[in-house]
Amino acid sequence: MSISRISWSGAGLAVLLSACGGGGGGGGGDSTTPTPVAAAPVPAPTPAPAPAPSPAPSPAPSPAPAPAPTPAPTPSPAPSPAPAPAPAPAPVAGTRATCQLTNFQSELLTLVNRYRAAGASCGSEGNFAPAAALRWQDSIAQAALKHSDDMQSGNFFSHTGSDGSSAGQRMSAAGYSWRAWGENIAAGQSSVSSVVAGWMNSPGHCANLMNPGFTDIGVACVKGGSGNTYGTYWTMDLGTPR
Repeated sequence: MSISRISWSGAGLAVLLSACGGGGGGGGGDSTTPTPVAAAPVPAPTPAPAPAPSPAPSPAPSPAPAPAPTPAPTPSPAPSPAPAPAPAPAPVAGTRATCQLTNFQSELLTLVNRYRAAGASCGSEGNFAPAAALRWQDSIAQAALKHSDDMQSGNFFSHTGSDGSSAGQRMSAAGYSWRAWGENIAAGQSSVSSVVAGWMNSPGHCANLMNPGFTDIGVACVKGGSGNTYGTYWTMDLGTPR
């Protein structure tokens, strides 16, 4: 496997009734002369018993009040169904420009920007503070693909194209107007993680990746054939627009 780099700058970059009654009686004597028969005493009339008082009518019972109706319970609202989880994004298929690797662009940006967010020590190139994330730029990616194709078809490994072009010239030809540019190349690595790790372990390549002046990135990988020295040819171009 092989790696290389180059760069150039044109400027700095969540709510009871009760009752009673009574009665009476009489008397008599004897003599030699005829005694007139005393009239039998008329018995005193027995007074008629006082009629028993009629019982006072019992008051009609008051009707028991009708019980208050028990309110029907308010039904609990049916719970809302839990929202279905968002489907995982479908993997992005690889292409000739990505060595047929799936999720090439997203994986590469994730890895590179993770390093930039943390800051890094790039050996002899010094320590780099955390830097802003890079964004993918299609024109730069086209320039990177052109160079990987060129290296594969010509079976060479260099920053200089077979036509003598530099990375800056290839980026301009692809329509990217730059103020500064940089380039990392590599050959033989089989995955995004391995090529990024290789670049981060090399001071110059690490410095290009961590450079806070760069804002844009494009990367390509082309597979080598039976006649090639390497099985893959990688180009990473970085830029700052005018």
